[in-house]
Amino acid sequence: MVKLAILGTGIISECHFFALDHIKDVKVTAIASIDEKSGKAACEKFGAKYYNDYKNLLSNEKDFDGIVIALPNHMHYEACTAAIDAGVKSILCEKPLGINSEQSACIVEKARKAGIFFQTAYMKRFNPGFRKIKDALEEIGEIEFVTSSIYASSPEPSISSKTPVKSWHGDSKLSGGGFLTHSGSHHLDLLRHLFGDIKSVSCKCRYDSGDGRDYYLNGKLFMKSGIEIDMRLGRVDIPNLGPGFTLFRGGWNETIEVIAHRGYIKVENPSWQGYEAMKVTHWFKGMPGPTETYYECNEQWINEFAAYVESCKTHILSPSGSSAEDGYRVDFIIEKMRESGRKNGEIVEID
Repeated sequence: MVKLAILGTGIISECHFFALDHIKDVKVTAIASIDEKSGKAACEKFGAKYYNDYKNLLSNEKDFDGIVIALPNHMHYEACTAAIDAGVKSILCEKPLGINSEQSACIVEKARKAGIFFQTAYMKRFNPGFRKIKDALEEIGEIEFVTSSIYASSPEPSISSKTPVKSWHGDSKLSGGGFLTHSGSHHLDLLRHLFGDIKSVSCKCRYDSGDGRDYYLNGKLFMKSGIEIDMRLGRVDIPNLGPGFTLFRGGWNETIEVIAHRGYIKVENPSWQGYEAMKVTHWFKGMPGPTETYYECNEQWINEFAAYVESCKTHILSPSGSSAEDGYRVDFIIEKMRESGRKNGEIVEID
């Protein structure tokens, strides 16, 4: 039986708790949350002990195999370092590792020195739809063109900048940035997983005039393999955004499309949380026409946590897992993309 402690009971923890409900051989022993209502409700659900401060949990709880850090972005660095100092041997930390790459690099180095297992929670590698791209790469042949796009229904920046910030998500100093950090980071990690490392980037960004958060990005990723990937992110002020699916919380449209010599594959996801079916369209050489298949996107959470639970036993990263180093690289690439944006799309090398 693998025992876990969980730090945080915010919106992302809803997905974590969903996953844990579907995994055997795991028990949540302690939960820390400053939100007493949600924290105690989660403890009642799992039969865990409640703490209102994660530092108290780390000081008093020692009988667990791994810890899940699902706190606000600006708390990741402090929580990770505190967990390592407390002797925790396995950590699953939500992205981003830190609100800048300097924090992320420190976490990587500290985890290395302590010899602990560390996984960054990029769940899209475990998504059954996106996995179909990796499965198809050999069959479709030499890649000609790749596009990655995420659009979310959201108020215009001129409106959002005048609206009081309701949570840390809307504060660039606490979140580490805007749409690129919150959502684009997932695709950066996924694209690295599918197509290898990124050599250089070129981006043009638009920013919220009130806070400086990026809300629209038009970029190009130059991969070391020679592939060029178009990447687009945007907040769109329309209420019914989506690729023809049932809408979720105002609208979401996330797509990766790959065109190659012997085939074509396109993945469309209408919900970042995975509560709706996603569509995979593929058309390979020899097929009379395209085939459309639907997958339960919420399997990404189950697959991610099942892999982490297994890694708590073995201290070996799953083939689909993102390491601490992967988390750092994404944070570093984001900073380079913003640097390119400030230079009006000038190509910036990734060291």
